[in-house]
Amino acid sequence: MKLLMHTCCAPCSVYCIDTLRKEGIEPTLYWYNPNIHPYKEYEARRDCLKEYSQKVNVNAIFEDEYGLDEFCKHTANNLNTRCNNNITL
Repeated sequence: MKLLMHTCCAPCSVYCIDTLRKEGIEPTLYWYNPNIHPYKEYEARRDCLKEYSQKVNVNAIFEDEYGLDEFCKHTANNLNTRCNNNITL
C-alpha cells in the first residue's frame, strides 16, 4: 500500500516513516509549508528533509515555492493588526 504524507520536517517524519513501513505501507513525503518563517528556517527544514529522504530511500515531492506572502493573505487580512485584540473583559 502507498500513502502520501505531508511533512513539515525530517525529525517529525522519522517515527511515521518507520512505523508505516513496519505496517507494509510505503509513504511518499509531500513538502509544502508556506507557513514556516523565517525563510532560513524554511530552507533548513526543506534541505534536511531532502537529505533525509534520500538517506532512507523514501520518495519525496517538494513544492519549492516559499509562498509566505500568499499564505499570510489568506490567514490574516491585516498583518499589522492581526495580534491586536480589542476584547474587553
